Amino acid sequence: MERVFLRVLFIVKDIAQFSVLLAGLQCHPEIELLPVETGAAGLLLLKGKKIDLVIVDEQLGDMSGIAFVKQLVKINPLVNTAVVSALTAEEFHEATEGLGVLMQLPIEPREKDAETLLTTLEKIGALLQPVAPQSRKAAKP
Repeated sequence: MERVFLRVLFIVKDIAQFSVLLAGLQCHPEIELLPVETGAAGLLLLKGKKIDLVIVDEQLGDMSGIAFVKQLVKINPLVNTAVVSALTAEEFHEATEGLGVLMQLPIEPREKDAETLLTTLEKIGALLQPVAPQSRKAAKP
């Protein structure tokens, strides 16, 4: 049985549009992908499982991706999110300010976008790791 280290909720209307991004994520056996098609289904899943990352399409069947994130932060404000969006970087920042969105993904995310996302998550994870007591002592002059 493979060990799961990263559980990714993938909320998209048309999963075929994201086949390249999915392939980039699926080549990592430690990642468990949980695909759903609507924001409501995503919110329900978030209440019942520990989720490490949520990837949200720009437009879902029942709400926009940004509207979903606004509801998500009420349930779990600490979950990492990536939102697919055609907005410019400035418009996206304006629309998602205060929502803790990790990154914007292009409308047709590629495999390199999956790698960028995973690298960003690793960096955040490293920042959140507690420093071992011996490392602190070594760091003092």
